[in-house]
Amino acid sequence: MSKNRETNKDLKLDGPIEKGISSSRRQFTKASLLASPVLMSVVSRPVFGVGCLSNMLSGNLSDPNRGECNLGLSPGYWKEHPEAWPMASTYRQDGTLPTGQNDCLSGGGPFAQWECGGGALFNSYFTSGPLDANNRTMYEILCTEAGSDEFHIIAALLNAMTDPNYVLSVDQVKTLWADPTLGGQVTNFKSFLNSTWT
Repeated sequence: MSKNRETNKDLKLDGPIEKGISSSRRQFTKASLLASPVLMSVVSRPVFGVGCLSNMLSGNLSDPNRGECNLGLSPGYWKEHPEAWPMASTYRQDGTLPTGQNDCLSGGGPFAQWECGGGALFNSYFTSGPLDANNRTMYEILCTEAGSDEFHIIAALLNAMTDPNYVLSVDQVKTLWADPTLGGQVTNFKSFLNSTWT
């Protein structure tokens, strides 16, 4: 062991290589120190403390993109871009995709009628937790119930399905719907989800 130290001590590195080595060692040390609370979180809460979610739950809301986390897209984006969905969102009566929510609604206010059909059913994707009593598509719920819990969870699911580095995985989104507090870790369901997208 001491022979290796002497050999390494005798080696002199010049210029950028030496700086690169010391810099990478410092980064590794910093990363290890920062990761230890997250690692402890993963160990104590294996279902919820995986990947990016542990960043958020450890109180790092000011920088949820630390590491490989990405913020997702808002419910408003998904409502206006049904073509971006990873599954069929819905179809107009002529069989084409709507270009936004107004293509599916006729009339206004409380008398508005939903005229699109088909698409991914909410109850097919969220089998644990509250079901949609009317067995509607996720797109209809997203377009007609702005601000609801369903409105928020649908956007989270779409983000998780389209971006593997989104703060939540698909399984975590479904778990959150079944338990909106994540075992007491989330105090405000909607605020938490709003913090996961831009």
